[in-house]
Formats: sequence, structure tokens, C-alpha cells
Amino acid sequence: MSDPFSRLAARMDAITVRKMGKTASINDVDMTVIPGETLAELNALSGPAVSLVVFSSGYRPRRGDRVVYDGQQWTVTRHERFNGKPMIFIE
Repeated sequence: MSDPFSRLAARMDAITVRKMGKTASINDVDMTVIPGETLAELNALSGPAVSLVVFSSGYRPRRGDRVVYDGQQWTVTRHERFNGKPMIFIE
């Protein structure tokens, strides 16, 4: 049996997915994701940066992964971890 914190985190993840989860196809595999958008600023370049936190287990992000999300085709440009889950940035 897992510890109380792990059980609570799993319950919170389940609620988050149920309320906010969307589907994205990553390398032709459907995954549950939560979208995010931040303002990316790099001197003269600025604009929205689209990110997805992947809640489906087993995904190992790589630059260049193909993503179909919200009817558009994207490419993973970078990735990091967010609360233990892969967070991918797509363009």
C-alpha cells in the first residue's frame, strides 16, 4: 500500500484529468494531456509558448516528436519535468 501523500497525489491527478484533460496524438499514440500557455520572451522575439503536460504513463519525450493537438500538427521543441510528469513545448 502506498503512503498517504502518494494516494492523495493520485486522486488529485485523476480529478485534474477528468476536469481539464484533453487528448493529443503523440507519434500516433493518443495521450491524455493538460494544455498550458505562457508568454515566451527572448529580446526581440516574443509570443505565446504552447506546452502540454502529459498525464499518460509510458511517454518518454524527445525533440522532434510529432504531436496532433486541437486539430493542428505540432513538433516538440523541448521538454522538462513538471510535478513528475513530462511537460512538452510544441511549435
